[in-house]
Order: sequence, then structure tokens, then C-alpha cells
Amino acid sequence: MYFVSSSIYQKAKTLALSEGLDALHFESHQNSKELQQGLKYIPIALLFDVYEWSAEKLEPGFCVRQGRQLNTDDYGTLGLSWKTCWLAKEVLDRVERFMMLVTDHGSVRQEELDGYTSLIMQRNTARLGIEIANEVSFVMLNGILNEVTGKPIQPSRVTFRHHSKSEQQLSDYFGCPIDFSSPVNSIQFKTSDITIRTIKADRSIHQFLVERMDEEMKGIHSNADMLIKEVHNLIKESLPSGIPSVIQVADYLGMSVRTLKRRLSEKRLTFREYVQSIQQEEATMLIKNSSQSMAEIAFQTGFSEQSAFNRAFKRWTGVSPSSYRTNG
Repeated sequence: MYFVSSSIYQKAKTLALSEGLDALHFESHQNSKELQQGLKYIPIALLFDVYEWSAEKLEPGFCVRQGRQLNTDDYGTLGLSWKTCWLAKEVLDRVERFMMLVTDHGSVRQEELDGYTSLIMQRNTARLGIEIANEVSFVMLNGILNEVTGKPIQPSRVTFRHHSKSEQQLSDYFGCPIDFSSPVNSIQFKTSDITIRTIKADRSIHQFLVERMDEEMKGIHSNADMLIKEVHNLIKESLPSGIPSVIQVADYLGMSVRTLKRRLSEKRLTFREYVQSIQQEEATMLIKNSSQSMAEIAFQTGFSEQSAFNRAFKRWTGVSPSSYRTNG
């Protein structure tokens, strides 16, 4: 399940409601435990919902209006680091390095060529809300550069992989050529335009903030470890009833199968391998520390037949379950 900073969602919701979006739309979000608990991060699908409802029900250009209202104060420590960067270009550096402090959906990379610096958004546009989110991101980023420098920095080119209902509003805002049928989502600046001092440049404070962001990133990665533990416990508890499918586990955790597989892949695991490692872990523990029969242990570890359990255990350890109990 991809996440996003809840402050971005709240600003989008408030703006949409102020422009006349029916509050009934948000009833479907009331069951979100992250919103109920007031957490810092929420499922990004909720934000995509708001963008899609707004595109359908409101005047074109919601992406521009949402992007323009976002500022450094909406981005916590990352926003403070943007304010204290020595050069405006370092804003792009920090976005590239610390994007996960805002969302784990997609990534960005910089390219420098022939006096131009581009920020490329790498994100699978599987739904309209994602396309609009990309538009919002580039509007926001251009606004941040203007905010931290106090100068009217303008991109030289913007590209999107999709066509937009807000093409005119985006063209009016950026004031530069926009390609709506490009192979990539990107925003490009003259490198000389962004190699300028920011208003509140402070190297010592900025370094402190970078160290803080590194710590926050570690915290997010530890949350990923917590997810793996949750998957582990869920599989372990389910084994006596049979091996759960990846679809069942993903549904229980409220995420897509693709996302679950990706999170496991980040730990160099496949779902099948992880299930088998848990089965082996449980089987060896029960054989060593309990007096249960092999048939009972087979059942407890997700096998319907003892013969299948015996074969699997020998494949894992090189010995039969009975030999392991006798010699272990």
C-alpha cells in the first residue's frame, strides 16, 4: 500500500470542498484507520480519489490550484531543508534524495545536459489520479523554487506522458512549451536559472536538517520491517487452516498483491519462499520443543498430509522429521 503525507490529502480535500465538491464523496474514506488515527501518512489512493472526483465534478485546473497552494510548510523537515538550501538547484537534489518523506509512490531522478537540468518523475500512471498527482507535483515544485528564491523562476519545458483536461491551465501557469504525449514526465529548467542563492540559505541549519531527514528515512524503512513482521505473524497464525494465498494476505493488509510482492522483494524475498521459511521455522521449533506427533506438526504447519510434510522437511534440512527429533 503506497502512502502519502496526510497534509497533502487534507489540503486537497479542503480545496475541493471549498470549490463545491459534495462532501458525500468523502464518506467512503471514513473507514480509513490512518485518517481515524490522525497518522502522518495515509494510503495515497485516498488522494487519488480526491483528484479524480475533482477532475470529474469541478472546473478544469484543479491540479494547478492544488499545486499552487502547497508550500514549504506542508512538507515538514523536507520543506525546511528547501528553505535553507544554499542554491535553488539543491531543492531538486533534496526531492530526489528524500522523496520518500512525502510518498513512496514512484521516484524521481535528475538529468543535466547542455545547460539544462531536468527532474524526471518515474511513476506508473495506472489511473487518472496518478496523472493529476504528477501535474500537481510539477506545479508545486515550480512554486517552491519561486518561494525559496523570491524570484519568478520559470521552467523551459514540461512534459507529460498523458493528455489532460487541464492542458490550458497548465500551459498558462508554466508559460513554456508543454508536451502532453512525451515518453516521460519531466520538468526542465535552465541550470543557470536555478544556480542562485535562496532567501534563507544557511549551511549549518541545512546540514542539521539533512541529518534529521536521514533519521526520518531510517524510521520509514523500519516501518517496512514492521510490515514484514506483520506478514510473518499472519502467515504463521494461518498455517493450521492451510497456507494462505498471496491474495488473501494482501487483502487482509489492505494492499494490492503487486505492492505486497514489491515490499517482500525489497527484502529479497518472494511470497512462496517466505511461506516456506516460516513453515520450516515452525516445524523445527515444534519438533524440538513439543511432544506433538509428526501428523499433528504437519497439520500445524499447513500440510494436509504427513507424507508431503516429510518430503518438504527433508528437502529443507536434509533429514527426516523423525531423525531430526532423535538427533537434534
